[in-house]
Amino acid sequence: MSSQRFYTGDEQGLIKVVTITELPVVKVKRVRRGQPTPESPAKLVPTVETWGTPDRERAIQLLCWDHDKQHLVVARKNGLVQLIDPKNGGATVTEFKHKLGKEGKVDTVFVGLFANSESVITCTNTGVLSIQSIQDQSQTKVHNVGKDICRMRVHPKENHIVATAGKEQEFTIWDLNQLFEDEKAQAEESSMKGNKKGNKNGKSSSSASASKALASASASLPSTTKPAGPEARYKSKETLAKGQIFKAKNVKNDHLDLRVPVWNTDFHFLSQYDTTRVAVGTRNHQIRVYDTKSGARRPVVDAEVGDMPVVAMCNGKDGSEIVFSDTVTNVYSVDTLTGAIIGQYKGFTGVATALATFTPFNGESDTRHLVSVALDRCLRVHEMDNTRKLLHKVYLKQRMTAVVVGEYTPAEPVDDDEEGEGLKKKKNKAGEGEDDEDDDDIWESMGKLEDKKSKKRKTSKD
Repeated sequence: MSSQRFYTGDEQGLIKVVTITELPVVKVKRVRRGQPTPESPAKLVPTVETWGTPDRERAIQLLCWDHDKQHLVVARKNGLVQLIDPKNGGATVTEFKHKLGKEGKVDTVFVGLFANSESVITCTNTGVLSIQSIQDQSQTKVHNVGKDICRMRVHPKENHIVATAGKEQEFTIWDLNQLFEDEKAQAEESSMKGNKKGNKNGKSSSSASASKALASASASLPSTTKPAGPEARYKSKETLAKGQIFKAKNVKNDHLDLRVPVWNTDFHFLSQYDTTRVAVGTRNHQIRVYDTKSGARRPVVDAEVGDMPVVAMCNGKDGSEIVFSDTVTNVYSVDTLTGAIIGQYKGFTGVATALATFTPFNGESDTRHLVSVALDRCLRVHEMDNTRKLLHKVYLKQRMTAVVVGEYTPAEPVDDDEEGEGLKKKKNKAGEGEDDEDDDDIWESMGKLEDKKSKKRKTSKD
């Protein structure tokens, strides 16, 4: 029997490990008359294992895996980021503490989380992007990417490519290598200038004041350095800030010639091998697709989907499909080439807060599955074919906020000669031989039948 494991986080700070076991497919044998029909095997109940104790201050906001799925990374409400070993019953391997306060009446929350074998990247809604080294906790790089950020994601393959979007924050792609190299170069230049000023004693006070004014004027000007590479091929009058390789432009004014408000809630890279195509969901129930290599800063696809704001997104079967949820329990699949709704996943009674896709349990079919958690305290698994059938539904008692796909355990192969299967085949073969011998005896015992017409002809001749 094969099994699939999922890890969920909730508002009580609990991590729940849900294991769904799939029974092997058994071919139904033909039943002879007078024999009772065999009972179908009972469906196995999913098992749920809970890690931690309920504490709302430790509510889980985001979950992700590190490199090769060795550790589960958890971002909590109190600013704690933990690396947990799933093989050791949820034991904490290491943890980092971030200061999360309040800006006015708004709480500071995590809106992005990523980890690899070297560092953990986090981002808050206040725009604080931090890169924390796992080996050395004293090595931390921090940069502000703007306020009112709703989502930050890191490209799964190109880990130095980071994207952000939010309220009145256009979708922006950053290059971390370039960003922190520029900051390091500026720090070195400032230190060199300070040394030169200390060594030059012959300068007059007027020349010193002039150099200070020139330095302050140059610091106030925006950065004019343009990144190299295919991501920066578009022409733009607006100069990109340091570290930015793409920044979207707002769509044209509406039919009343009014500016369209910007409120991006979530987005996803459409391919793990390409950084140029991204699908963005908005608060105004829109799905927009950006293609950075097309040379346009505005979206190449801009479609209204449904009537409610987009909450969560995930990739579909391939790069031509995206799945999203809204604020009224709807989960739709959208074609990223046309913006049309392909279909709807049903069975939800609460808002789906997190979505993820994975290969099927047996790993043999091309049809992918969709796993989701919602505020109705349930985990669901759907097929991603034309039927979009609900396969599993597990009640988890708490309101769920995050989900990641865990390990897949295939069914153990069974040899034909083990546990009587070989004996059954031998018996069947022996039975077939005995039946053949009995049939031969029956045919030999039967007499030959003469034709009636031949008998009549013989009597007429006599």
